[in-house]
Amino acid sequence: MRSTVGLVCLGEAGNFGDDLILIAGVSAIASAQDDVKVRYLSFGKPVDWSTISTRLRIPLDPTPIRPGRDLPGSRRNEMSFQGCGAVLFGGGGLLQTSHHPHTPYQWLSFLPRHLPAAPVLAAGLGLGPLSADWRRRLRERGLPFDECYLRDADSVAFAEQQLGWRVKRCRDFVDPAFLAHLGVRARSGRPGRPRSLGVALRRWPGLGVTDTARHIGRVAEAHGVDTVCLFVLEAGAGGPDVTFTEEVCRQLGPRDATVLPYVGVDLLDFADAMAECSVAISMKLHSSALWAAMDVPIYPISYAPKTASFFGQPFDGLKIYDQILEPAVDEDWVPRAAEVVSGWLRRALSGQVPVTRAVLTDGDKLRLQTSRTVVNVYRKLGRSLSAR
Repeated sequence: MRSTVGLVCLGEAGNFGDDLILIAGVSAIASAQDDVKVRYLSFGKPVDWSTISTRLRIPLDPTPIRPGRDLPGSRRNEMSFQGCGAVLFGGGGLLQTSHHPHTPYQWLSFLPRHLPAAPVLAAGLGLGPLSADWRRRLRERGLPFDECYLRDADSVAFAEQQLGWRVKRCRDFVDPAFLAHLGVRARSGRPGRPRSLGVALRRWPGLGVTDTARHIGRVAEAHGVDTVCLFVLEAGAGGPDVTFTEEVCRQLGPRDATVLPYVGVDLLDFADAMAECSVAISMKLHSSALWAAMDVPIYPISYAPKTASFFGQPFDGLKIYDQILEPAVDEDWVPRAAEVVSGWLRRALSGQVPVTRAVLTDGDKLRLQTSRTVVNVYRKLGRSLSAR
């Protein structure tokens, strides 16, 4: 009988880093066992699985699942992966409350709750920031996964000290080995190629358009680049990162500069364009990961613990670095996320992983569904009033 594995992640939502995680997760599942089926969450902006399969030399044909409305009393989310032999959760920053007070519930709601419940592995996952309410809830309920591997030391410390979880470390899904397997290779420095400055920004409180443009200009002058390419990794439908990046680009004056928003079906072309850069200014975690894998010198802009941790720096708020920083190097004992997934799935699909994780009670689920619905209604109403 053909095994099915579910994948809970922010896939096909117009985010370059999350789509790389999706692809890495699907390929790790496929490498664990022959003839395995994959079901994954999709948010409607598909990647080109045929071209990606050709690059990876793995026949990938995963089945997308479109999330529905999780109204009070609904079981739609938890039934999405009911019947799967195992579920992979992550990586990325799924458990955080930066953008919505109930983001952790949004993702945990997809984990099957009723017998026969599949074992769940969290891998390549980052934690936080989490509100006091969610820290208390996750601490009291216990670990919602049967095994948990976090992608950085700060997340591990947070899980152990703030949540009381027993967790392990692994590397991020988007690492040099994965990018090499995907065929993304450095292209700068080849004869006849212009020198280019790659920039990856996001709109963030305290980051001004004028100061950012001046910083880009100083770096461009210091390195004598011919062109500047501003990559928008989370483009959506003309979202805030797009408008912010376009505003910055307009302030670069007569300099040869272009804005390149990410589109899922063009993921490989987008990655290849980033690999052509000679030097980079990087604010996004996975732009830093790609440029680091290409040995591109990086001037970081840090806005969160995860971006500071990537460069081995303490996080003390938004910071624009005016010097090149080397990425932190994982110690040899820290396994790759793909290796963790492959090994765990072989055990899980052969029935060797008992289900011991904490699950939401019916009462908790209904309260969270109701609270989340209320927040969403108020936010929608606020947007509607502000648009008038």
